[in-house]
Amino acid sequence: MNTDPMNTDPFEHWSPELETRLSSAIEQATGLPNSAYTRPEFFELERSRIFARTWMLAGFQHQLVRPGDMQPAEVAGCPILMVRRPDGGIGAFHNACRHRGAALLTAPCSGRNRIVCPYHSWVYDLDGQLQARPYFDSNEKKTSSLPDDPRLNLVPVRIATWLDFIFVNLSGDAPSLEEHLRPLQDGLADYDLSALQHAGTLEFDIQTNWKFAAENFMEQYHVPTAHRKLLRFAPMHTRTPGTWNQHCFSTFYQFPEPEAGRGAGLPHYPNLSETLRTRGIWFLLFPTLAIELWPDQFAVMRIIPEAPGRTREEIHVYLMGEAAHAEAYRDERESVLQMWHDLNQEDVGLLEILQQGRRSPSYDGGVFSPHWEAPVLEFSRKLVQALKSD
Repeated sequence: MNTDPMNTDPFEHWSPELETRLSSAIEQATGLPNSAYTRPEFFELERSRIFARTWMLAGFQHQLVRPGDMQPAEVAGCPILMVRRPDGGIGAFHNACRHRGAALLTAPCSGRNRIVCPYHSWVYDLDGQLQARPYFDSNEKKTSSLPDDPRLNLVPVRIATWLDFIFVNLSGDAPSLEEHLRPLQDGLADYDLSALQHAGTLEFDIQTNWKFAAENFMEQYHVPTAHRKLLRFAPMHTRTPGTWNQHCFSTFYQFPEPEAGRGAGLPHYPNLSETLRTRGIWFLLFPTLAIELWPDQFAVMRIIPEAPGRTREEIHVYLMGEAAHAEAYRDERESVLQMWHDLNQEDVGLLEILQQGRRSPSYDGGVFSPHWEAPVLEFSRKLVQALKSD
């Protein structure tokens, strides 16, 4: 389980008493210690034991429209590239030339018929097969016949899609994406997602650990302090603390009336029940994929761990059909994007002071609200279980 050059155990400062509290009933339980949010070796263990072993959202099909469209990405610290193949499918490869390891792609590009290394011009087709290596055999540019050696071809990455979303599994041995998504799809069974179209993206760079973003997304205890406008829209008595179904958390609230940015002025999902017409529902698919629905939208928060104290968030907003792009819905669409910007911005400073507080040796994991924070405690338990699994 040791991953850093000094062979330091990320759990070496975890006392038996802390381990006991983490597994205790919530009234006596504690959260994760400071080291889980601050130590580089703990972060590297999360990358290798969690992010690399499961399905991670890596990109979006709307970024790869035509054959030859390519998109770089990073998952668990590993650079990959995704490409729309000539047959219309999507492929993914480790973003490293097989010659000297140079990154093949550093920015999106469109309509290419090959992948060319910028260092020595090795050429690969869109299936990752080496096609040419000029000057490799002599001072002549023309490439001699290539040996039948799989070491010369790009290394593929396991890839699968759902709706507009592209997922990759670096280890290659996770259960199928269908199985991974099943508890989420069970919660979405009453929503017809077929008309969704991408309407916009927001990005946030936050000086905090990725787990704070995930934990904050789940718990509603901070709403009265941080989100006064949201509280007026959906008071605390309309909310539920939420539950886990396998590796998928979900919760909801019932709001009295829709408002701009939340359910008003845009087309709704077809055939919604009266209950769902006034419901906000959200999910966290462990570890880093967060999804929230109102009657008129589908928002995906992609939590991207960058370092122990840095997280990038992307919020991708989807609307129904022409509402995603038509001029007639421009004002309402902008209201949705502005709502998401303002709501998330209210959390940014709080997430950063959480990270700052974890530098204090006086903090030992804290306590939980038995009513609101049981899902956060379960998130901590799932994380530790995943880290300690072989």
